[in-house]
Amino acid sequence: MPESKQRGKIFPIVEIYGHPHDSNTPHAQQAREDSLCPFAGGPCEKKQQYDMGYCSVTYQANWDDRQHPYAVCDHRLDGMPTEWAVRDYFGDQPSRLVAEVTVTQRPRLNLDYVAYTHDINHRGEIKAIAIETQSIDLRGGSVRPAWDAWESGEPEKWREYYTREAKKNNRPDTVNYGVNTGNVYKRLGTQVAEKGVYLEQISVPLYVVMQQKILQQLRSRIDFTPLSSSDPWDITFMGFDYDGTRLDDGRLAMPHVETVRTSVENYTRAMFSNGKLNITRADFEAKVKRKAAAQLRQRTAEHRLF
Repeated sequence: MPESKQRGKIFPIVEIYGHPHDSNTPHAQQAREDSLCPFAGGPCEKKQQYDMGYCSVTYQANWDDRQHPYAVCDHRLDGMPTEWAVRDYFGDQPSRLVAEVTVTQRPRLNLDYVAYTHDINHRGEIKAIAIETQSIDLRGGSVRPAWDAWESGEPEKWREYYTREAKKNNRPDTVNYGVNTGNVYKRLGTQVAEKGVYLEQISVPLYVVMQQKILQQLRSRIDFTPLSSSDPWDITFMGFDYDGTRLDDGRLAMPHVETVRTSVENYTRAMFSNGKLNITRADFEAKVKRKAAAQLRQRTAEHRLF
């Protein structure tokens, strides 16, 4: 079934307040009553900012052979995945995790977490790592109608909510939300380079905790050379992904899939060398003309509709 039709058939939201949208476990019910995020261990920031508490959506990207859950909130990688990164570096040594550290003001550079412990070999000094948790953003349409249906206690009627919103706003009746796959390179790729270069100067390793599918796409765009743990490395990517299983409290499991290490030099070299794409002038012109024709057809269709 084509992706567009899949999106019109499947309830868009996978997790709400850290649990499957249809979960009735005591943990899920408590999280919903209090609008809690079990990953961050506090109030749901998405609910506070956007009045919606969803963590992930189902989507079929152009590299997928089926619908798949995509984490669309950075806090989805908090908790176990972040702790996995801490243990990878410090082992069983006790360490402290500090959230949201601003390390420079101009330009402003924020780190999601810094984990540190006292350096037993150098009195008064610490050993530290920076940890970035990376999800992916929504683009295009909205999952608001699906959220409203769920919050109203009738998620089975979610498609009708899209129809109502379309009529209210005089728009085509479609389910056209997506995940912003372009940001895998443009935002995430450059963010890792910027923070990696800064942290390399002060000898602080960078851990990037992310969904495995997003890590795979990043590596397809930035083909850096992996290093072994015995080589001098600056950046460690850790991939986690949904495997269809659930934890004891009913939440969806997101186990560790892969750990890949590299150096800032390898990463930045790969990032900028990938700019030499295999494309001809004729290819460029053909793509522009096809896009222009598609936009014209869309405008014509919308004009007839209205």
